[in-house]
Amino acid sequence: MGHFIHLGVLDWAILVIYIATLSGIGFWAARRAQKNTDDYFLAGRSIPSFVTWASFVATCLSAVTFIGTPSEGYSSDFRYLLSSFGDIAATFFIAYAFLPHFQKLRVTSIYEAIGRRFGSSVRTLSSAYFLLTRLLASTVRVVAVAKVLEVVSGGGLSYSNSVLIIVGLILAYATIGGGRAVAWTDTVQFFLLIGGALAALFYLTTHIPGGVSTIIALGCHAVKPDGTVYNKFNFLDLLSPQNLGILGLMIVWGFFNSSAGYGTDQDMVQRLLACRDEKGARLSLMFWGISSIPIVFLFLSIGASLYAYAHFYPAFVAGMKDPDHVFPRFILTVVPSGLRGLLLAAVFSAAMGSADSAMASLSTSFVIDFYSPFISPESSEEERLKASKLSFLGFGVFFIVFALILRRLDNLLWMAFRVTAFTYGPLLGIFLVAILTGWKIEGRRLVILALSTTFLTALMAMTAWVLTLHGAQGFWKNLHQTYWPLYVVFGALFVVFGSYCLRERN
Repeated sequence: MGHFIHLGVLDWAILVIYIATLSGIGFWAARRAQKNTDDYFLAGRSIPSFVTWASFVATCLSAVTFIGTPSEGYSSDFRYLLSSFGDIAATFFIAYAFLPHFQKLRVTSIYEAIGRRFGSSVRTLSSAYFLLTRLLASTVRVVAVAKVLEVVSGGGLSYSNSVLIIVGLILAYATIGGGRAVAWTDTVQFFLLIGGALAALFYLTTHIPGGVSTIIALGCHAVKPDGTVYNKFNFLDLLSPQNLGILGLMIVWGFFNSSAGYGTDQDMVQRLLACRDEKGARLSLMFWGISSIPIVFLFLSIGASLYAYAHFYPAFVAGMKDPDHVFPRFILTVVPSGLRGLLLAAVFSAAMGSADSAMASLSTSFVIDFYSPFISPESSEEERLKASKLSFLGFGVFFIVFALILRRLDNLLWMAFRVTAFTYGPLLGIFLVAILTGWKIEGRRLVILALSTTFLTALMAMTAWVLTLHGAQGFWKNLHQTYWPLYVVFGALFVVFGSYCLRERN
């Protein structure tokens, strides 16, 4: 994996066309009217329903998913599919409980809805939670994606160059085009993602002796490195009575995590608020929940097919220690010219489809929730529009600088990955109280309640991490390695219960 990748003329042509398409969309979007921040961030709420759905899918997927899910199918089984049940339930819940509320209020930042209910202090805290969470989580995602590109390119792209290319391309088309450019480029990236995955699966099934039947046969009698025989496709064993508790826990986790992500994260909701049809926005969200199953199945199938391919061509995986490298190695050493360019473009699109929406939503939250009310409350729409574009550039620079720093702090990446566990719970609790109840509670009390919840969950996480490093077993090790998503569940329920206790009684 240490040699430079060799790209043919067709590969370069595909990559050049991809980059030119993104740039063209950015310039096209910039020529459309951008009179105010609503036009810039939400494209004047004029995005078609299909584009909204495709953009939402591109936002949810990433290069980590593009590489990591086939790795799961290669080294493990299809059990990951069952985690989608909670995710689907969350999409329906948010589509009918939260989204109509945001649409009715015509907000640009969803934290405006919190401000109208509980005042500026709770709104500021909620937006600050989002900024902190998205900055850290998205920077870590850029770190992970840059490492993926470094591996996929066989060293042809260094880590730092990968970071600069990802962020630089996004800034080139998204800063001038705003939300309209992000939505339409995400649609292009969606087709590249799915098209690349389908092309890879087709190539595998046509180059494995016996095709699909052989893949299924080998998957049913797969062998782990320790010699254990297992069935990749026997994921329904989670439905057996002895495993129902685990399945139930997976569904609860999925529901709370996804409800927090789809309903309280500006990055996700902004795609839906830009849709020109309110009903279409809700359908787009629910359709994503349902379509996530075949999409996940597609990437898991690539992994199972790579396992079968390695059975016939063992030299393909010789010396490979990390399953996450199996799909990059396949792209690098196996696929022919043309398909290699398509798959590389798909990896780039997966990286950019999640990062561009993050920059757009961060800029939205900063300008609407901080710049306008605090930094320059008397600013004109023209000044706010200029501040929006400058903040876009600012967050891009932040991503570059901190991605380069975090590369050398691998032992701290787990905390940045899991920061959502400490903030999503309180955020979801605040939104649940604001939208679903009529309780009267002083904003200052709600702020203290949310901050206390974050402090408690972060303290437990740090304790579990330190004790695990020093050899702790049992509860603390399981909490650190497996059960940390419960922090979101605890945080949401704690804020709701605390709000009930602290509410004003008539």
